[in-house]
Amino acid sequence: MDFFMIDSIIIDLLSMIAVSGAITGFHTADAGSGDTTGTGNLDEVIPEMWSTTMMGYFEAKLGLAKMFNDFSDLVKGAGDTVNIPEIPESTGLADKSAGASVLYQDEDMVKEQLVINKHKYVAKMFEDIAMIQANENLFNKYAQAMGYQLAKQIDDDIVTTLEGYGTTQSITTDNVLSLADIETAMNTLSANNVPLDECFIICNYKIYNDLLTQGVVEGVASARYATDADNALVGMNFNGATMGGTVPTIFGMPVMKHTAVKVSTSSGDEQAFVCHPSAVAVGIQQDIRVQSEYSVDYLATKVVADVIYGSVASNNTVRAIEIIS
Repeated sequence: MDFFMIDSIIIDLLSMIAVSGAITGFHTADAGSGDTTGTGNLDEVIPEMWSTTMMGYFEAKLGLAKMFNDFSDLVKGAGDTVNIPEIPESTGLADKSAGASVLYQDEDMVKEQLVINKHKYVAKMFEDIAMIQANENLFNKYAQAMGYQLAKQIDDDIVTTLEGYGTTQSITTDNVLSLADIETAMNTLSANNVPLDECFIICNYKIYNDLLTQGVVEGVASARYATDADNALVGMNFNGATMGGTVPTIFGMPVMKHTAVKVSTSSGDEQAFVCHPSAVAVGIQQDIRVQSEYSVDYLATKVVADVIYGSVASNNTVRAIEIIS
């Protein structure tokens, strides 16, 4: 082998080394001997990527919190308690007599306290972060799973808050919401001056699917009731299942299903709720915060997502009905 052939081989090897320097986690300029943590990728890019993706999924999947009164703006950044005053219906209405002075009466103000006392997190460790970055679909799946877990936990806690509300109504048939059941709940809310056009229904999936099969369609004439021999309401009959696979509204009230609402035949279990937005106060002090760091010990990237929030029921007046088995 002559000198010129050896020189050519050396040049080829140097070219290969230059290419290998582009491998993720190494700097080309350092020829593979520099910053093995890949600072540009791990310390700067990943936190931003994770935060953006999970926050979008969190907002899309957070269903119940958006339905109730949101006090998040009051607790952003500082403070752990929001005092929510409730002005009672004024009393002391009296006739004015000629020549007599008016009488002044005090009102007993009541309040609810929204305490920001829940701090939830999801933590993962990824040994091959470069592979996850390269595979966008895989990355999105991890991000969605973490964001969904936090969003679902907030919704679950809201359902738990509703379960302790205190105003209950027994359902006629377990896991079935009839017209008569809805009418009774509406009567209770109306008796407490709750505007029904602002209310909504949260139910378990069996009740929701039962409403689907009965063909509860927005805009269908409400005269289509199923009755017994005594002309009493026994159910709904809208001549077929709902097209589109959704239950838009019942008597103008939107219907939502949630897995946190029990499917049960045990006495006293909540199977649905008829609610006004003022029934629950929700405060999200810190939206999903994502932090990550590279672990030399594990040759992996550790990622933690967390959220800080609280919720409380407004129990001073009737704003929600627990539909129980």
